[in-house]
Amino acid sequence: MERGRAGTAGDFSSPRNTNLYLLKDIYLHIVYIMKKIFSLLALLMLLGTCSAHQPRITFGEFHPKGNPVIVTHPEISQAFYGDLSGQSDYYQITSDTWFLLYASIVVPDLTGSRTDFVLGILQGNVRLEKWEGSRLQRSGFYEKFAGDEYLQWPLWERQVGSGVYTIIISNPGNQGKYSLAIGKIESFPLNEIIKTLKVLPILKTQFFDTSARAIFQWLIVQMITGTFIILLLLILAIIFLIRRKNGRK
Repeated sequence: MERGRAGTAGDFSSPRNTNLYLLKDIYLHIVYIMKKIFSLLALLMLLGTCSAHQPRITFGEFHPKGNPVIVTHPEISQAFYGDLSGQSDYYQITSDTWFLLYASIVVPDLTGSRTDFVLGILQGNVRLEKWEGSRLQRSGFYEKFAGDEYLQWPLWERQVGSGVYTIIISNPGNQGKYSLAIGKIESFPLNEIIKTLKVLPILKTQFFDTSARAIFQWLIVQMITGTFIILLLLILAIIFLIRRKNGRK
């Protein structure tokens, strides 16, 4: 019987094919790990930038009582960025189950920002809460990752039953920028990460009045930092996979 040649394409026991198989396996593992790393880095960037809230842009449109912003999934942490332009903004939540109703207001700490916002919460026609920002103690905080400064007031939360709830944002004259946070459960699935990446430049330029140059510099810093982290993790992943493969021999 004629013996087959050593190292043929079908001989996976040959050193050459074993190395090719190892490299292919390492490549597939690296691709999988890189996808996870990119998702994690994007999530960390968004969490730092948006304070763990899914951003929603509501400025640029009127939201009176007859045309409120419809809030879905009220327990998921969301931030609605609005700008009063002569009338109050209305937000409406409809639920057929018990849920935690959480609401808080922050404003960008910019020259001319209003600090006299009024937050009203209704269940049907029954008032659950009304507080005036000018009468409450506020505090400032600096978000290091995105470089944004805010003023914040005490939050309001309560476990509530089924029904229709209305949140009203106003102030004397109804003027000024604000961010209304609703919900406490942090959630950033892939579709929300993509949405946030699209609205982030709009928020930085139109809401926080950040210059295009400052945004470019911020993006460069994030890209350099992200690239360094990715390379470091990639090297560690390769070392780990090679050691694991060698350990099986």
